[in-house]
Amino acid sequence: MNKIIKINENKSIYENRFIDLMTYCFKMCTEEDFKTDWNLSTPERETILGSFDGEVLASCITIPYRQIYVDGKCLKMAGLGGVATASTYRSGGICSNLIKEGIKVMYEQGAVYSLLAPFSYEFYQKLGWKWCYNNLTYTFEIDKLKKFRNEGYIEYLSETNRLELNNYYEGYIQGLNGSCIRDKHHWERRISRKLDYYTVLYRNTEGKIQGYMIYKLIHATLTFEVVEMQYSNMSTLRSLLNYISTHSAQVFNVQMNVKEHDLILDVLSNPRCNASIQSYMMAKIIDVQKALEAYNFVKNGTFVIGVKDDICEWNDGCFEININKEVTVSKTDKQADFVLDIRDLAQVLIGFRTLLDLDTLEKIQWNQTSESMKSFFKTERSKVALYDYF
Repeated sequence: MNKIIKINENKSIYENRFIDLMTYCFKMCTEEDFKTDWNLSTPERETILGSFDGEVLASCITIPYRQIYVDGKCLKMAGLGGVATASTYRSGGICSNLIKEGIKVMYEQGAVYSLLAPFSYEFYQKLGWKWCYNNLTYTFEIDKLKKFRNEGYIEYLSETNRLELNNYYEGYIQGLNGSCIRDKHHWERRISRKLDYYTVLYRNTEGKIQGYMIYKLIHATLTFEVVEMQYSNMSTLRSLLNYISTHSAQVFNVQMNVKEHDLILDVLSNPRCNASIQSYMMAKIIDVQKALEAYNFVKNGTFVIGVKDDICEWNDGCFEININKEVTVSKTDKQADFVLDIRDLAQVLIGFRTLLDLDTLEKIQWNQTSESMKSFFKTERSKVALYDYF
């Protein structure tokens, strides 16, 4: 049986083995990148679990601790990244077993949700995660933006306005579901000039930050790539589009990476473009009781939900939900009014799907009238967005 160790609690002992395994498995990053990450790693920021066969690091995972907003509430989230297994130990279940141990660590650390970017949706769905995020990409000619005018002030990101950017971002994501709070280190990675990223902020005529854009100029394809853009109103959007249009002598095309709630095409005179949708991150409920307590039910009342969780025994069973301004949830022996899998429940609580969607997909076992149960839940999908990757 392999021995599992929290290797970033003894960094000097395990540094070389960790960096060697990560460099072998992830060729898109350099050894120097992994050394930087290792030096920044602390048990407070993340847990790095290693599975050892004797002295050999056979597999490892990184669990970064972040905070996300769901229904306006700040919840602890444990990510899953850096999933690496040495080639001679693959396909034997060692990685799956390590992840299951990692889920227990997430629960012990008080995480409500876990998020990850999958190499395989099927692999991670077996372990309890479910598809909960999409990305959209629009590509069109820059000439489509000629009509827009700047209605305020555009400025580059600098040391003097970084705090304003962070304050704006955190205020903005409180209106979204599933977006991560960022500290200084997270911002440094997001706006890194090593990636050739530029960042501009928009101020209205009163001098208040109303939006920002992170972008990249790709000279090989003559493309202005919008990596991330937030805007509080249409005046901000029009002004940022005008800023893009000022690059018409440098590029021919604009590629915008956006989310499903964005209204960018609606302001174009001609919305014809190449549009694609990409399935993105997955989510897992680590603590179903806390996740249910954080959900904004639409009316007061009491009901019992049955949750099937084949990975986390603490989530498996029936839970009585009492809604009276605040939500209280407790495990119960009472019969469930309806039953669903924890994976499908994650989609509902994050707002990626509605209970009606799951009913249409025949994902729910009803023991009571479905309409009376549906009335407790939101009928529209939420604005679900994640702008970070780990």
